[in-house]
Amino acid sequence: MFSQPGIVAVAGSRNLSASGSALVIRITSDLAARGSSFVVGCCSGADAALLSAVPGSIPPSMVCCFAAFSSNNKGVGASSAITQVSRFYRCGGTVEWLAGGSLSLPLWVRLANRTKQVVKSANAGLVVFFSSPRSRGSLLACRCAILRGIPVVAFPIGFSGSVLPILGAGKWVYFDSYKGYLWVKNQQDIFI
Repeated sequence: MFSQPGIVAVAGSRNLSASGSALVIRITSDLAARGSSFVVGCCSGADAALLSAVPGSIPPSMVCCFAAFSSNNKGVGASSAITQVSRFYRCGGTVEWLAGGSLSLPLWVRLANRTKQVVKSANAGLVVFFSSPRSRGSLLACRCAILRGIPVVAFPIGFSGSVLPILGAGKWVYFDSYKGYLWVKNQQDIFI
């Protein structure tokens, strides 16, 4: 999927179907087998799916979780994947607590800041799983990755790739065997 192994940011909608969660696990497990490691957030959906693959198909040492809440669960929200983050941490996984800022900040600000930290920590690219083309957190992750100049590969879950959100100058190009779409600005971007 990416030209070389490295640190891959994983983002996606908070409400994924069972098949969407299975796709997250399958893709990240395959990337891990090729030497990639991951940074991920702390919400339900795509984040929780990746964390649930640890330690089964992905070793804890290959994942870093950025949590917008504290180690004693202060500051959690309705979409926080508390169980998955706690289990991941108990398995020896690395968690950056309050990665989005202090508890004095509103949850939505901490979540946005956390998403920026996840993408900032990646060097190989972003894989994003959309259950809707209007997923705000997923769109923020995509825009942050594009600003950093790292590849973005999107997977539409339950809708056509033709309605993936436009991210500025460029287009989505059908990409790989997983039915993903690569965001390209220039023809040479197709060869990541």
